[in-house]
Amino acid sequence: MFLKSWKVSAVTFSVVASSIAAGPSQAQTTPQTLDTIIVTRPDEVRQRQQRPKSSAAARSARRQQAVGRPATPTAPSVVGVAEPTTLKSSGQTLDKVDAGASVATAEQLRQNDVRSIDDLPKVLPGLVIENRGNRAYASFTARGMSSPDYYSSAVQVYIDGVPQATAAMVQDLDNVERVEFLRGPQGTLFGTNAYAGVLNIITRQPRQSTATVFGTAANRRFDGGFAATGEVIKDTLFLDLTLKAVDQFGQIRDSNGTNDAIDGSKSVNGRIGLRYAPTGGAFDFNVWAHHNHLKSNEETAILDQDVPDRIYRSSILAFPYNEIERDISTGGLNWNYRFGAFTLSSTTSYQYVDLKRKLFGYQFPETTGLFNQEVKLTYNDGGRLRAVTGVSYRDGTFERDAYVGLPMQSVNKVDTRSAALFGESTYALTNKMDLTVGARGSIDWASIDFRGLDLATYVPLALANDAEFTSFQPKVSLGYQLTDQVRVYGLVSEGYKPGGFNHAVSFAADGQAYRPETAWNYEIGTRANFWNDRLQFSAALYRIESKDKQIYVGPIGLQVLRNAGEATSTGVEVETRIRPTERLTLTANANFGRSEFTDFVDPISGVIYNGNRVPYAPDVTAHLLGRYLIDQTAMAADISLTGAVHYYSQVYFNEANTLGQDAYATYDLGLELAVYKGPTVKIFAQNLTDVVYRTNSFSTGGLVLSTIGQGRLFGVSTRFQF
Repeated sequence: MFLKSWKVSAVTFSVVASSIAAGPSQAQTTPQTLDTIIVTRPDEVRQRQQRPKSSAAARSARRQQAVGRPATPTAPSVVGVAEPTTLKSSGQTLDKVDAGASVATAEQLRQNDVRSIDDLPKVLPGLVIENRGNRAYASFTARGMSSPDYYSSAVQVYIDGVPQATAAMVQDLDNVERVEFLRGPQGTLFGTNAYAGVLNIITRQPRQSTATVFGTAANRRFDGGFAATGEVIKDTLFLDLTLKAVDQFGQIRDSNGTNDAIDGSKSVNGRIGLRYAPTGGAFDFNVWAHHNHLKSNEETAILDQDVPDRIYRSSILAFPYNEIERDISTGGLNWNYRFGAFTLSSTTSYQYVDLKRKLFGYQFPETTGLFNQEVKLTYNDGGRLRAVTGVSYRDGTFERDAYVGLPMQSVNKVDTRSAALFGESTYALTNKMDLTVGARGSIDWASIDFRGLDLATYVPLALANDAEFTSFQPKVSLGYQLTDQVRVYGLVSEGYKPGGFNHAVSFAADGQAYRPETAWNYEIGTRANFWNDRLQFSAALYRIESKDKQIYVGPIGLQVLRNAGEATSTGVEVETRIRPTERLTLTANANFGRSEFTDFVDPISGVIYNGNRVPYAPDVTAHLLGRYLIDQTAMAADISLTGAVHYYSQVYFNEANTLGQDAYATYDLGLELAVYKGPTVKIFAQNLTDVVYRTNSFSTGGLVLSTIGQGRLFGVSTRFQF
C-alpha cells in the first residue's frame, strides 16, 4: 500500500506557480487587486537585513560565490510584525494600523508546514480552529469569541475577496501569496460582517511566466500538484492554473482488526484564472473558477475511553463508518479602476457547496449556495485624509435533508439575504496622531420552510416563517506615535452576528427566529521595533462584552438555537520576533485570556451556566517558532533547522463544561535544504511526541464520543521553482 500510494503521489507532482517580484519601478505601477494588505517583496527585506562584511565574512562570501551561491545568507522570515506592510484601503503601514492585525507570507507558511486553513493557528495569534467532527463544521475562535452554531462562524474567511460559506471555510492552502488576520469586528472594512475577525487569503499573481512543482511523502500523507502562470500578452494578460491532490491516511483502527486506518481522506483541488493587468493601466480584472472535491471518513467518533489508543469499537458502535463527500465550486470576478486619488473596486462571486454526509448509518445531505456582490471606493491622495466606503449584497440558500429514505425523513430550507453600507475614514490630527471613525449599517432577512417529523412528538410537522433585522455598528480608534519606534492606540468597535433560523430542525420550537448577537470590543495596544528591527513587538489588551448569545439549549437531540445569555472575554495578545544573529530568528505569539458566561440560564431546562467557560475558547494559546541558518560553504545552498512548540490550555466543548480536553503541547522539527536556483527539500516531523488530543466530544445514548486531532506526521516535502 505504501509503494502504491508513493507511485500515485509521484504522478501528481506537477507545476505550482510561484510569484516572481517585479522591479522597483514596475512595482509602483502594477495594478492592485482587491487585497487588504500588501507585503514588501522578500528580496527588499533581505537587502535591508544584510550586514557589513568582516574580513572573515568577506572570505566566506568569496568562497560561496565561487560555487554559485549568493554571498549573503537568506535572512529567516517571520510572521506578522516582521515585514513592512501597507493597509491598502487606508494607505497605512502595518506598524501604524490601530487595531490587531498580523500577516503570514507564503515563505512563512511553508517553513512552518502550514498546508491548510486549519493549520493557520500555528502562525497567527489568538486564533483557534477546531474540527468539530469534520472540516465542514469547524469552529473558528478569535480572542475567546466562538460560535456554537455549526452554520454561522464567528470569524469570516475570504479568498481573493470572496467570502466563503461556513461549510467551505477549511480548505487546503494552494498557491498562496499571504494570509492576513484582522482581529476584532471588521464590518467597516468588509461588507459581510466578521463578528470576531477576518482571515483574508490572497493567492499569488505573478507578472511573468513561472512555475513550481511540489509534493509531500509522509507516513500519513501524500500530496502533489502544480500551479503555473503563462504570460499570454506581455505585461498585460496572464493565465493562472493550479492543481493539487492529497491522500491523507487514517490513524484510527477498528477493534475487530479489519481496518487500521478508518479516518482517511482524499481530495483534489483545481483552479483556473485569467488576469488582465497591464503595467501602468488604470483598469484591471481577474476572473477565476475553483473546484474542490473531498471524500473522507474523518468524522469517526470513538468512545472517549478509547481516545488514548485511537480505537473504534465496532462491536459497540454497530454502525457503518461515518463518511462525508464535499464538493465546493466557486467562481469570482475582481476588478479595479483608478482615477486620480480614487480607486473603485468590485468583487462578484458565487459559491455552491454540496455536502453528502452519512452519520451512524443515516443520510444527511446538505447544499449551500452563496452569491456575493461588493463594491468599494477608496480615497488616498497622500494627505491627511484616507477613506474607504462600500456597499454589499449577499444572497444565501440552504437545504438539508435528514434521515433520507426513512419514515422520519425531513427537508429544511433556510434562505438568507443581507444588504449593507459600510466604511471608515482616517484623519491625521497632527503628524503623530490619527483618528479613525467608521460604521456599518445592514438589513438582514431570513426565512425557513420545513417539512418533516417533529422528533419530540413524532407527528408530522410543517414550519414556515420569516424575519427581518436591522443593525448599526460604529468604530472609533485613536493612534499616537510616541517615537519613531513605538506607537500606541485605543479602539472601540461593535460586532454583529445576524439572526435567523435553525438549520437542523428537531421540533416545533425551531420555527421561531433567534435575534442577532452583538458584542462591544474595547482594545488598547502598542507596536514597537528596536535595534534596527532586530526586535519587533506588538501587544493588545482587550475586553469584549457580548449579549444575546446564540446558543443551543435544551436536551441533546432536541436542541434549538436561542438568545440565551451574555458573556465577556478579557485578555492580552502578544506577538514578537527577535533576531539575535543574522542566522537565528525566534518568533512567538500568545493569547492569555478568559472567556466566560456572565448571565446564562437555559430557557428550556432552567440550568444556570453563569461563570462557565465559553466552548472552544481556551484561556491560553502560545506558539514558539525558531529557524537557524547553518553556516556552511560546502554547498551552493541554504541549510536551516526549524522547530516549534504549540501549547493549548484546557478547552471545553459544551456550555455545561462537562466535556473537554486537558491542556497539551505539540512539537515540530525540520531540516531544510534550499539549493540555489534548484529544489528545496525538507525533512519534517509534526507532533513529534505523538500527543493524542480531542477536537470535539458529545453525549449520545448514554455514551461519550470524541473525535481526535492529527497524530505524529513525519516525512519529506519538496518544491522546485522554474
